[in-house]
Amino acid sequence: MFGPVLEQPARGWLPAGDAIAAFWQEWPRLRDLLEQELDRGDYGDGTEQLTDLTEAIDPGLEWDLLPGLEARHALCLSAASDPALRPLTEQWVRAAPDPDGGWEYHPARVAVTPVALAVGNLRIHPRDVLVVIEADQSREDLNLTVGHPDFADLDEVLQLQVVFRLLDDLLGEDLMESWIGSVDVVPHPLSWGIPLLDLADEVHRLSASATGQRWEFSEEEDAELGESRLFINRALKRLHHLDLDFVVTVSIEVQSFDPVLVREVEKDLAGVLGAEGVIYAHRAFDDFTVLYAYVGEGAADDVRRLADRWSPQVYEVLVEPDPAWDTYEEMR
Repeated sequence: MFGPVLEQPARGWLPAGDAIAAFWQEWPRLRDLLEQELDRGDYGDGTEQLTDLTEAIDPGLEWDLLPGLEARHALCLSAASDPALRPLTEQWVRAAPDPDGGWEYHPARVAVTPVALAVGNLRIHPRDVLVVIEADQSREDLNLTVGHPDFADLDEVLQLQVVFRLLDDLLGEDLMESWIGSVDVVPHPLSWGIPLLDLADEVHRLSASATGQRWEFSEEEDAELGESRLFINRALKRLHHLDLDFVVTVSIEVQSFDPVLVREVEKDLAGVLGAEGVIYAHRAFDDFTVLYAYVGEGAADDVRRLADRWSPQVYEVLVEPDPAWDTYEEMR
């Protein structure tokens, strides 16, 4: 079992999988208590116990109780914008009971109707916020410029807090994290923009048409290894590969770039990965080439055996935990 581990004074070291099992074991009793508190509008022991059970899975997780999309209530477990924790909330929801008329369960915050936000003496309504959208074709996401005249009365931190709250409410956590790139805030109206409330339609159109395959070539410079030629798929989405927690680097020794050899090793790697991995780049230096992939735990040992099958051309295969996909984000 690879995953976050949390020390609990009363229970000792508890693997995340065991904490998830404990959560759902307690849920039948806890849901009754939460329903009583929700009906009264008075939170107490139920939400405190919900916090304790959530923190036992990982202290970085957050929970939300919202109106359900189909059920009366929705329980959302959030990674709080930490991509390393999003696979954990997926593991949590896979272990959840079937939704019923009372409760449904989500591994991220769901979209809700944005409401006006009171900030000091200001009241910022989402219908008055405009946004200019610039599509990034290579990453298949949207860069935003968001404007409202009252932003001039807020410092930059508050401006961003207001905008991200509106975006989170409008899109929900998963759409926000997957399809929104950069966000710039300007303290004036954007006469050429569209209403912020129309942004959800644009995001849904993008997500429906995205390919996840945007390969690009570039020349890179490494301070230690020198010049290289990078071929990378910049459009992968972590949300579509939540079971792939390990980054793979396959180093191939070639005195001059040998596309035939590299292609044969890449085909072998792809065959080993199957549905449990995705190749996202290769980088060619003067005397060696590196293939990059993400892989699930089940294929990790098979990937390591590539070094034996291709020795001496393949002289190193590394499989390392990278649940946040930091390696990919740094490269793209």
